[in-house]
Amino acid sequence: MAAVLKLFWNICLLRDGPESVPTHTWFLCALVAAQLAFSVSMLGLVSPALSTALAFNVALINLVVTGSIIWFALYIRRLEARFSATLGAVVGTGLVIDAAFALAFGLTTGVAQQGAFWLCSLWSAVVIGFILHRALACKLWTGILLSFGIAFVSIVIGQAALGPALAAASGAALR
Repeated sequence: MAAVLKLFWNICLLRDGPESVPTHTWFLCALVAAQLAFSVSMLGLVSPALSTALAFNVALINLVVTGSIIWFALYIRRLEARFSATLGAVVGTGLVIDAAFALAFGLTTGVAQQGAFWLCSLWSAVVIGFILHRALACKLWTGILLSFGIAFVSIVIGQAALGPALAAASGAALR
């Protein structure tokens, strides 16, 4: 377990690439399950008005959109064999960055919490961009732009699918 955490930490620090991530199906399934569970708990912490079901749907849409775009980008480059390692790296580093954000969120308040959110979001985009850069054999800036594109598309699809429910949940929180 320590070796896996060290691997994902090194990827977060841009020292290792996705090619180092194990590609076993059970490992990827465990990472996806852990990411969904952690995302739901983090969404509950950050937005207490969200129900567990709605938080799960938000996390699931984000994961499916991310995985779909990564697979499509790899498919276009004829590098589909790298999908398991790439998605595993994205999900595993996402868990590490989310854990860092949870720690920062718990230790700060107000503007500092917002700063921690934006800092971790930027860090995540750079790390995912680095992973895509290595997996797609493209320039780093291309991977980072693709990372921002994935985040944007995920938000748009999430809003299209869950917009009314999210608005209702945020409206209930304001009452």
